[in-house]
Amino acid sequence: MLTERFLLKDQKVLLPKEQLLKALHMEYEETDEDVQRVLALREEALAVANPKAVYGVAPIEERGEGYIVAGGVKLTSELLCKNVSQVGRIFPYVATCGLEAEEWSKGLTDFLEQFWAETIKQMLMGEVRQLMADQVRKTYVPEGNLSVMSPGSLKEWPLPQQGPLFELIGGVTEELGVTLTESFLMLPFKSVSGFFFCSEKKYENCQLCPILDCPGRRAPYDPESLS
Repeated sequence: MLTERFLLKDQKVLLPKEQLLKALHMEYEETDEDVQRVLALREEALAVANPKAVYGVAPIEERGEGYIVAGGVKLTSELLCKNVSQVGRIFPYVATCGLEAEEWSKGLTDFLEQFWAETIKQMLMGEVRQLMADQVRKTYVPEGNLSVMSPGSLKEWPLPQQGPLFELIGGVTEELGVTLTESFLMLPFKSVSGFFFCSEKKYENCQLCPILDCPGRRAPYDPESLS
């Protein structure tokens, strides 16, 4: 179990117009009907959305061949073990756009509007995740690098590890409305899980991901960092 646990909800999110249009490769034009519809959808989403996150502190109690035990839960991955070999705790989390935004988007029937709504939900999730990361850094990692790992982002920590991660955090479905499918995907889809940790050298999953044109890339591809 977590030694400390925090729930973020009812947070003020901004969903900046400029960032939304940039994410959709649009430029603002007052007479552009698509642009005006996107901005109207933004207002609709902001009126109902309540993106949420839960995170906490889990001490690492045991280390073995290819696994650690944190907060009484076994997490299995050689890469994970390597990344946290010099730290004594991790900060597990789940963040989501929220069921409110998900239900709103389901009411859209136009294919293009559905596509725009997915970007809006992604940005809502990103904002609450950033608020959470800022809190973790301010409270626990004021100095050094705040690194992150997410199950399923790389084959070195596969998606089924969502199961023990949800067990470690506890109450994810009850508090956030996020559920796991039989294949360990999260619903709503615009949700993210993982853990933060403090490291001497900043680590991002992107360093080991060969999808070079990924719009969410946060670090250059560096396969040598796995060795």
